[in-house]
Amino acid sequence: MTDYRALFVGLTTVDIQYYVEQFPEPNIKIKSDAPSIMVGGPSTNAAVAFSALNGEAYLAGLVGDNAFSRLIETDFLENNIVFTDLLPGEPVSPVIASVVTSLNGDRTIFTHHPTEINTEIQVYELFETINPQIVMLDGFYPEFSIECAQVAREKNIPVVVDCGSWKPQYEEMLKYTDFAICSADFYPPECSTSDDIFSYMNSLGIQFSAISRGDKNILYYENNSSRQIKIKKTKVIDTLGAGDFLHGAFCYYWLGTKDFETALSKASEIASFSCSFKGTRSWIKKWKAAN
Repeated sequence: MTDYRALFVGLTTVDIQYYVEQFPEPNIKIKSDAPSIMVGGPSTNAAVAFSALNGEAYLAGLVGDNAFSRLIETDFLENNIVFTDLLPGEPVSPVIASVVTSLNGDRTIFTHHPTEINTEIQVYELFETINPQIVMLDGFYPEFSIECAQVAREKNIPVVVDCGSWKPQYEEMLKYTDFAICSADFYPPECSTSDDIFSYMNSLGIQFSAISRGDKNILYYENNSSRQIKIKKTKVIDTLGAGDFLHGAFCYYWLGTKDFETALSKASEIASFSCSFKGTRSWIKKWKAAN
């Protein structure tokens, strides 16, 4: 274990996951085993992956006070997540994600956006307390996240942005971004191809960007040229959270190597490995035992 300090900012969800042999036809009731109830969210899962490699991670997001608060707090404790709640102790409706996963690992997710918030957490004080070496944002809670990106830029702290799907706030957030790691569903305005996306990022001064595409090669842009990273083949049981783990592991490996391609490649191994296990936490013990 090392002692890197990474700050993850964004969404925490409660994931209720059902496993079925195949997705049902309309108007059909399917009975399955009891669902798994887990803690998720892009930045949260990324922080968990970082902590699994590093021993600890810092997370700023929203939990508040609700029926799932104890479940979330327990998950953070078990995974060594040091959490800063943007609305501590206040009644908050949790973001629930209903997940249906089939035998081949494909999943369908029903969820909703979190409500807008006004937090009293001061970004400068948060940074002074944590002294992060890298910051990762998932695009949620835009005002707070953009301020985090601005402060990180002032302090010369690299910023990684999880570009899952285009949101209006990315237009401002990406101005302060060093590493943009995009999903295959991320298309900024007037972009329709990977080359368009890389050109868009380059126009904003982002020299390092990547597009993850499930089990297909990762496309990435560095030093004014685009290349690919081959994805390690694995038996896929559950893909839930794999992209998030890629982002968290990337932060860890970049701090250790300062090499974009190496960090992406090593992180992709974590993401692929996680797909061989059900849920979003059972891979961790197996990874630690094997490494």
